Amino acid sequence: MAKKSYNKEYIERTTSKYMEIIGSKVEYDCWTQICLTVQNAVKAAGTVWGFATDEQKANMGRFINELVVNGVLLNIDNFDITFKKRKQEQ
Repeated sequence: MAKKSYNKEYIERTTSKYMEIIGSKVEYDCWTQICLTVQNAVKAAGTVWGFATDEQKANMGRFINELVVNGVLLNIDNFDITFKKRKQEQ
């Protein structure tokens, strides 16, 4: 199987953008701090990588784990959960 060839300039721009986003320490004054929901991120990943094959589903599972466990839970300073009874609709 031949290795797929990618446009070098595109890969360099993508690498630069990735490093800019990942390395951003500035808060609220740049686009890298835009708040996305987990749902937004998972939908985008599904659109980009697909979710039809077992391999794609396994990759999505790893992505969700990385996103939620390492991206969200490690950054929570205060976690307050209140349980309420849901009103039954008649």
